[in-house]
Amino acid sequence: MYWKILTVVLASIIKTFFAPTIGFAAGLSFGTTFVATALGAIAGFFIFYYSFDWIMNGLNHKRVHPSAKNLKKAKKIVTMKRKYPVWLFVPILPITSVPIMAMIVRKFFHHNKPVFALSLLTVTLFALVGCLVFSPIQYL
Repeated sequence: MYWKILTVVLASIIKTFFAPTIGFAAGLSFGTTFVATALGAIAGFFIFYYSFDWIMNGLNHKRVHPSAKNLKKAKKIVTMKRKYPVWLFVPILPITSVPIMAMIVRKFFHHNKPVFALSLLTVTLFALVGCLVFSPIQYL
């Protein structure tokens, strides 16, 4: 049983919304699957949020010159950050994945402490939504 829970936790570190399918297919209950998914999502967010600086230092060391394509992407992200409020922008980030969400929040919103709490709440809510959407799997 512990291996099933560990599998759900490890899957939810990367993709929170689809991780409950593994738990329900393995025969775990709704509560166990939700707790495992939420813990994995929160742990993944912490891991990638706090390791972002280390990852970027390794990547920037190898880069010689920024390309025009990367500058255009950065300008689009900054424009979106200024155009849309944070409480509207952050809750849609878990659609991508937890590592990408953590890196975007760290890069653009690290000075804003409520965004960190909003991000943790968002990944927990995505875990709940994923459990609610995929809970019929346990009855197949």
